[in-house]
Amino acid sequence: MPPSTLEIVEVRADDPAAVDAAFEIVNESLRADVPGMPPNCRYQYDMQFVVPPPRGDRHFFLARHGDEPAGVAQLDLPRHDNLDKAHIDVQVRPAHRRRGIGRALYARAAATARADGRTRVVGFSPVAPAPDGFAGSAGLSNGLLDARRRLLLAEVDEQELQRMYAEGLARSAGYALVQWGDTLPEQYVEDLAALDSSFLVETPMGELDYEPEQVDAAQIRLQYAAFTAWGSRRYEAGLVHEATGHLVAWTAMRVLRSVDWHCSQMITLVHPAHRGRRLGVVAKVANLRAMRAAEPAVTTIDTFNAADNPYMIAINEAMGFRLVDHWANWQGPLRS
Repeated sequence: MPPSTLEIVEVRADDPAAVDAAFEIVNESLRADVPGMPPNCRYQYDMQFVVPPPRGDRHFFLARHGDEPAGVAQLDLPRHDNLDKAHIDVQVRPAHRRRGIGRALYARAAATARADGRTRVVGFSPVAPAPDGFAGSAGLSNGLLDARRRLLLAEVDEQELQRMYAEGLARSAGYALVQWGDTLPEQYVEDLAALDSSFLVETPMGELDYEPEQVDAAQIRLQYAAFTAWGSRRYEAGLVHEATGHLVAWTAMRVLRSVDWHCSQMITLVHPAHRGRRLGVVAKVANLRAMRAAEPAVTTIDTFNAADNPYMIAINEAMGFRLVDHWANWQGPLRS
């Protein structure tokens, strides 16, 4: 049972003390549970209350035990697809765990989701140290295992990277490399939307019950606007099929405004009709080089792939990424 003095409130932009508390709890939990992971960016954390994610609604709930902030839950409700789903993430400060606070936060988020018509919940967390812990007690099971790999830039084999790039260029005749940063290239926005929509179709999904997202040009524009508002810096590259003028390969990296030592390798996609030509390799290596030139403080890059995605894992490992840990994609019926 949660403590009798427990109070749960929704965090709002006009309550800076609650925003401060939620931010500190998330980062304290991250330090305790996944040492070495980059902290949340304070600028982005604050700005998401002003410019929310464009594809859904986001809520935060703060638990106070007496006068002390003890835990926070984040609830995301998709608005374009997966309308039966609720994304719930619960973080409790280590000193306040095993008192029912996490369960109370989950119940509050679940009640809000249920009132919105949601019937299923999904979540994401590291597998270790407890393989099913809180998620298992909430009736959730792992539908897809993800693997996080890390590249330390001080250990990059430059000769191997150049060999990969040169081989990729030799295999990709008829395609032109294009690169951009924070400004959306309007001439490719329709192609970006099509590639983004194919992400969940083209990547391994295991037993995860998740509807492929249908992304259009308007949503791509809103997503870029949100990233700009949140202060992140993006580095992107792609390959254009010269015969048709279409962008058929795409990769993206992101550096957060207040975490300048860390970069996230995000999406990498190649249209099925254009695979086997090393387009992904060319895009990823060129993008890595552009990011490094612009971000001298970055020392570390993390990327996530489905654990059973051998093609992308092989490319990442050839570039120098090494396995760090595994993460579970939890799913199950929404219940309090």
